[in-house]
Amino acid sequence: MFILLLLSVISGGALVLYAVRARHLTVEGGFRLLSRESFLLMNNILLVVATAAVLFGTLYPLFLDALGQGKISVGPPYFNTVFLIPMLPLVAVIGVGMHTTWVRMSGESLIRRLMIPAGVALVLGVSLPWLAFGQASVLTIIGVTAALWVIGASLLEPIKRLIRRGSAPMALTRGQWGMFLAHLGVGFFVLGATVTSSYNVETDSSASPGDRWEVDGYELVFREVRQVQGPNYEATEGEFEVRRDGRLITLLTPQKRVYRVQSSPMTEAAIDVGWTRDLFVALGDPLGDGAWSLRVQIKPLIRFIWLGALIMAFGGLLAITDPRYRAQRSREDARVRSQQVETV
Repeated sequence: MFILLLLSVISGGALVLYAVRARHLTVEGGFRLLSRESFLLMNNILLVVATAAVLFGTLYPLFLDALGQGKISVGPPYFNTVFLIPMLPLVAVIGVGMHTTWVRMSGESLIRRLMIPAGVALVLGVSLPWLAFGQASVLTIIGVTAALWVIGASLLEPIKRLIRRGSAPMALTRGQWGMFLAHLGVGFFVLGATVTSSYNVETDSSASPGDRWEVDGYELVFREVRQVQGPNYEATEGEFEVRRDGRLITLLTPQKRVYRVQSSPMTEAAIDVGWTRDLFVALGDPLGDGAWSLRVQIKPLIRFIWLGALIMAFGGLLAITDPRYRAQRSREDARVRSQQVETV
């Protein structure tokens, strides 16, 4: 019910805003297929398709249950597949759209402008996964290439202004900086999501204090298990050394907590965070004779997902502070008022 209410507020609020401002959304003249308007339209259509696919997968089990047709669950395979289909062309559209002009643009000019970032993205997208991880699937190469394509297209104009004599990136307006940063965030998000989903390592094992084992190049040492008291819980805490190439990286202390208001234990994973990967260790159930079930996860570049979201948000906030939009809005209001006076 909470999810449905949240969706209603967000969707309903957007529709109300659109209804209030609809009379001001006037378009004079048309535009060509190769123009910023066309790419914005394609961008919106693909986003609507992705949203509709996710919404359908979310609500379909609820509707079936309400109609008495039984209970079903829609899992990650559905969402991963249907969300990926519109997202791949969307990423391609994003990289091209930010370098188009309003109304019309020459195809030759656009190709010349984007040929270098496209070539660099293709070469790095094929080679980097193999160099960094030693293996790569077709979908991984496509995802990394798409991410690098958006990142390169976002950095193209600021880099050109740095190289060009007599010009500087600071000459860009806030709206332009916001656009480039928001799309740069999309690139980081896609890169993090692709690498994390492709190279995530997850192992379930059993170990006793004193045991040591390796997971994806990291050596874990199970040192001890102890009882600890928290402010409102009691916990069984394990202590693990994480080493790489014989060097101690960190100590992790996952817990099994029992809060005083409930009797069932809760797992509190220990996380070693880093820009290139996060390492999770979770303490499972006791197996007897001092042994415990353990889960170890290594998620490469997962921080890029959150970094991309933050950059997107910052780009959007920066764009709406551009004074040009307020000045343009003031001129439009003045024009509307003058037309109303002339009509009277």
